[in-house]
Amino acid sequence: MSAYSIRYVERAAWRKAALPGSQRASLESLEKRLVLNPFGPPAASNRDNSWSAAFTGGFITYIVSNRHVVINVIDLVAL
Repeated sequence: MSAYSIRYVERAAWRKAALPGSQRASLESLEKRLVLNPFGPPAASNRDNSWSAAFTGGFITYIVSNRHVVINVIDLVAL
């Protein structure tokens, strides 16, 4: 299986850019796991074709395009 690429929508990209170093590192670790399997742990189905996965101090919500092998991050929340 090919690795997925991750694409952030504009608002999520802004929020990612504003993360402090420790949260950014945790998010990057999460991204490395998701590109290999966006449906496995730590992903959780939201039952509406979207998925969520947590990183230290936040979470992302995303949809997956198997046709284009892309994970589209539609929201990022830092807590």
